[in-house]
This record gives sequence, C-alpha cells and structure tokens, in this order.
Amino acid sequence: MDIFIEPVLPHPQLVLCGSSPVAVAIADLARRIGFDVTVCAPAAEQASFTQADRRIEGYALPVEVAGMRFVVVSTQGRGDEAALQAALAVEADYVAFVGSRKKAEVLKAKLAERGVAPERLAKLKAPAGLDLGAITPDEIAVSILAEIVAVRRSKHSREAYSPA
Repeated sequence: MDIFIEPVLPHPQLVLCGSSPVAVAIADLARRIGFDVTVCAPAAEQASFTQADRRIEGYALPVEVAGMRFVVVSTQGRGDEAALQAALAVEADYVAFVGSRKKAEVLKAKLAERGVAPERLAKLKAPAGLDLGAITPDEIAVSILAEIVAVRRSKHSREAYSPA
C-alpha cells in the first residue's frame, strides 16, 4: 500500500482597495496564479470586478486572515486616505499604493497627522510594483504581482531554511 500525502495550504490572500483599471487587472491576474482575491470598494464600483472570492463594501478590511496577506490600494483619488488607513491598520506581509511617490508622501504625512504609527507608514510600498517601465493597467498589474510573488517566495524561503 502506498500512501501519498499532499499538504493543503491556505491560498495567499490579496486584498484590493479601490476599483481602478489597475485593481481590476490585478484581480483578474491574481486569481489565475492562485490568490484568493478580496475586493474592497464602494458598492457602486463593485460591478467593475467580474470575479472575486470576497467582496466588501467600503474599506473595512478583514482583520483575521489565515496565511499570507497582501494589500494593494488602487483608488485613483477616490478614497485614498480611507483605504490607506484601513490597509495600514491590518497585519499584512505587503502593503502597496498605486500612485506616484509624491502623492504617496503627501498621503503618508496626512495619515501621520491622523495618528498612524510611523512603523506602519514605513511598511507602505509606494509606488507599488517592480520598476518595469509599465504603462498600461495590465502591465502595471504584472509589475505589482511580480513584486508580490517575490515577497511571498522570499518569505517562504527564509522560513523554510531558517534554523529553529
């Protein structure tokens, strides 16, 4: 008799705040590569997403999540502060903002004034994604997902090979 054991691990969680074309492209591509996708956006904007594992009206991110969690804020000026504040309030392996470095610095300063802890603000990756010279929403989504995969795999490598 042969016994095969196959571990069933939770899928990594990708939380998208906003419904920009970049967020929609990320949701589509992320599902194809095995992420569970949660979409956080106002109800009127939810129709932009054809598929999502979970939908949340507004930016009330789930606090407890099994496995790794990655959060991308892609609001394009519609709820930037609220979405960023929510994203920085939860535990995540990666938090990124789709926007310019200058815009991110302005938002970080506003959030600091609101009392967001400096160590939380330091975790924010802005602009999101690897610098591939991406221009279109799909290209930007690829650059962001490539960065997320790199973070995910490097964390797994460190955990798998670090001495106990």
